[in-house]
Amino acid sequence: MIRKIFYITFLLVPFLSFAQDILINKGEIIKDRQFLIDKTEITACDENGNFVSVRPHRINGTLRNYFIEFFDKLDFIERQEIETENSTEILEVFIKNNKVHVLIKEIDNKYATIRIDLFDLTTKKFVKKNLISAEKDSEKVFFDALKYNNQISVIHDDNYLLNFPVVDDNIAFTYLEFFDGDLNSQSYHEIYPNKNIHRKNTTFLNVSQYNNKTYILYSLHDEKDGNYYQLTEYSNNETRDLILPIEADTYQLINTLSDDESFIINGLFSKKKKGTFEGFSYYKVNLNRFELTSYKISDFHSEDAKKYFIGLFKSNRSIDIKELFIDKEQNTYLIGQFYSIRHQQVPIGIPIASFASSSFTAFITYNPFSVSYKVYDDILISKINSSGELIWDKILEIKETEKIDVRSNKQDSSYFAYFENNQLNILMNGYIDMDKDKLIVKQDKRNSKTNFYNITVNNRGEITPKIIFPNADSDILFRAEGSLKFNNTILNLGQGNMTKQLLKLDF
Repeated sequence: MIRKIFYITFLLVPFLSFAQDILINKGEIIKDRQFLIDKTEITACDENGNFVSVRPHRINGTLRNYFIEFFDKLDFIERQEIETENSTEILEVFIKNNKVHVLIKEIDNKYATIRIDLFDLTTKKFVKKNLISAEKDSEKVFFDALKYNNQISVIHDDNYLLNFPVVDDNIAFTYLEFFDGDLNSQSYHEIYPNKNIHRKNTTFLNVSQYNNKTYILYSLHDEKDGNYYQLTEYSNNETRDLILPIEADTYQLINTLSDDESFIINGLFSKKKKGTFEGFSYYKVNLNRFELTSYKISDFHSEDAKKYFIGLFKSNRSIDIKELFIDKEQNTYLIGQFYSIRHQQVPIGIPIASFASSSFTAFITYNPFSVSYKVYDDILISKINSSGELIWDKILEIKETEKIDVRSNKQDSSYFAYFENNQLNILMNGYIDMDKDKLIVKQDKRNSKTNFYNITVNNRGEITPKIIFPNADSDILFRAEGSLKFNNTILNLGQGNMTKQLLKLDF
C-alpha cells in the first residue's frame, strides 16, 4: 500500500506560500482499466467521510451498465457492476443514512421511470426503488416530461422531494412528490405559477426547501405586467406567491442562494440586449415574513470588469453564474466563469466531453462528427452587502486554457470554490508567476511546472494564491472541479494513465 502524508508549514517565496495548516493524505494508487472505456466518474461523500465512486460504462455513447466503487477511508476496497436495461441515465449520486443513492432515469418503448438504486455501505446490499413511472400512451404529458426534461432532481435534506417541471397543453406547472425516509410516497402535488400565462412565457428555475416549506422560483412574462420572478411557497397543501418585478427592457442572468431566513437572487443584468452585461442585480426575500426586503441593480465598479464586457458576448462568447456564497455578515459572493464555444471535428473512437464542463463523456463511433463544447477561462468575483449594494468586483485571469486541438488532451481549466474561515477559497491547478504585477493563472504548462493552489479571496477582495502541493510531486493530477467538501475536509479522486488515487485535505 502506498500512502502519502504531508504537513506543510513553511514559506516557498515571499508573497507566495505553501498553504499552511493543511493536512494532506493520499490513499493507495490503484490501476483502473475502465478509464479506457469512460474517463468520467461521479463521486459522492457524506458528513461522516464515507466516499463512493460511480462510473458509467458506455458503448457507442450509450450507457450500458455502471460500476460502483467502495472505499475504506482513502483506499479502494471493491467494485460492483450493476446491469441496466433500455436507455438509462444517471442523474445524481449522493449518500444518506449510510446508503449510497444513485438517481436513475430509464426510458423504454412504453415507460419513462425515475428510480433510486440503493447500496447499503455496511452490507453492500443492493435494492431498487421506483419513484415515478409514466406510460407512453396513457400518460403522455408525464412521459414526455420525464423523457425530455433535464431539470429532474431529488431534494434529500430531511426526507425526499422529487420535483420537475411539466407542460400540459399550453400550461406549465411543477410536479412535487414527497417520500418518507424509506422512500415510500407520502403525497404528490401539481403547483401552477399562473394558469393564465402561456407555457412559452413560463420558465421554471428551481425548487428549494427551508423550515419544512417548499419554494419554487419561476420567471414569467405577462403581456400587461411585463417580466417578473415569482417565488411560490408551498406548505400544508397551501400556496402563496410573491411577485419580484424585473425592470422593463432588462435582461438578467441569475443564480439563487437560500438559508433559513433569506432567499437571494443574484446575477448580472443588461439594459441593452441579451448577451452583454452592465452590472449586478440583487433580490433578497425574508422567508419568515415572505416579503422582498432588498432590491438593487449596480453597475460594475472595477475598470477591468467594465472593459471585459465591452463587445465581449458576440458570436460564441458568454458567462455562467456558477456559485453564490453568504458570509456571517450576510454579504453575498458571486462567482461567474467566462467561456467560449468551440466546434471540433471528432475522429472515430475519440472520447469527448459533452457540452457542460462537468457532465458525462460520450463515445463517438462514426466520422466525421462535429461537436460543440464550452472552454472555460477567466473568473468574475463580486461581493454585495445585505442591502444589495456592490462592495467590489474582481476578474481572476486564467490564460491559455486550450492550445491542444485534441479534445481528450485538453488541459485542466476547472476550479472548485468553497467558503471557509468566513472567506472565499478557490482550488485550481496552474502556474502563477508572482514576479508579474498582475496575477494570472496559466494552465497550459506541463505538470512539472504547475501547482495545486488554494486561492483565497478575503472580505476586501484581496486575492492570495497558496500552493497546496506542486504537481511535480504528485503521481496523479487532481482536477479541482472533482472536489467534494464536508465539514473541514475536501476529498478528490484523481486520475491519470489508467490509475487513480483519493486525495484528502483537512483544513
